[in-house]
Amino acid sequence: MEIDLAFFAQRVAMLAVLAGFVGGVLSILVHGAVVAIADRLRSRASTAQRVAQARIRQQSIVRAMPRG
Repeated sequence: MEIDLAFFAQRVAMLAVLAGFVGGVLSILVHGAVVAIADRLRSRASTAQRVAQARIRQQSIVRAMPRG
């Protein structure tokens, strides 16, 4: 049985191109997911920070108001 090296090289090249394409698509998807998660975490952190600042302002107003 004789091995056709040109056919084998063509198939290996096709697999390499396909693997590169699939790898590129996967890297783009993973990058998009990481960016989305980072945006969500940043949004939660900024919301928590705004809530904390609002509580501090509320406490300072309550302390400054005379009771009675």
